[in-house]
Amino acid sequence: MQHGDVWRALDAIATRRGLTASGLAKLAGLDATAFNKSKRISKEGRPRWPSTESIARALKATGIDYAEFASLVSGRSKQSIPLLDFPDAAQDRLFNEHGAPTDKAWNHVEFPGPEWDDGCFALEIVDAAFEPVYRVGDHIIATRQTDIRRNDRVILKTTSRALLVGEILRQSSRRLELRALVGSDPVVQLVVAQVERVDRIIRASQ
Repeated sequence: MQHGDVWRALDAIATRRGLTASGLAKLAGLDATAFNKSKRISKEGRPRWPSTESIARALKATGIDYAEFASLVSGRSKQSIPLLDFPDAAQDRLFNEHGAPTDKAWNHVEFPGPEWDDGCFALEIVDAAFEPVYRVGDHIIATRQTDIRRNDRVILKTTSRALLVGEILRQSSRRLELRALVGSDPVVQLVVAQVERVDRIIRASQ
């Protein structure tokens, strides 16, 4: 067990509950600065460990048992995230106003965490349309991002309900240029008004 692993596990618990480190401390009935990063290393440069009492109170306040906490410390934790077959993501009303998946119509699948946030979702490849990049049975894990950058790999949905997968080449306030991963047109140019949503691919499970 490493000093940094314990603190990362506490940070992961806070993130799961939509809290900051200070928010987690307050929820646990501790001083608001108890879990702050400034408290993790002493002025002399020695690592400071959270007390067993503070950990116990944080777990009780968030409803997480010790076994799950131990998994977070070891990095072996798994988290359930929403899952759809890839073509189904073209349907309307599958995401809420914040861009996160709605509860209805989605299945769930477990992946190692704890990096997944509430906006993450997985799409399963169900045909050979994206070979050789993605194959049948692969899971693409994506999240809604407002800050998409050049070379980011994304899933893009157009207003005509087409789903495109590729890398961002250029974007402006009016146009977006995408390098398609597969297909006869290597570069796709779109007017921003044609784009309904863009989700950044953060992992592919193969």
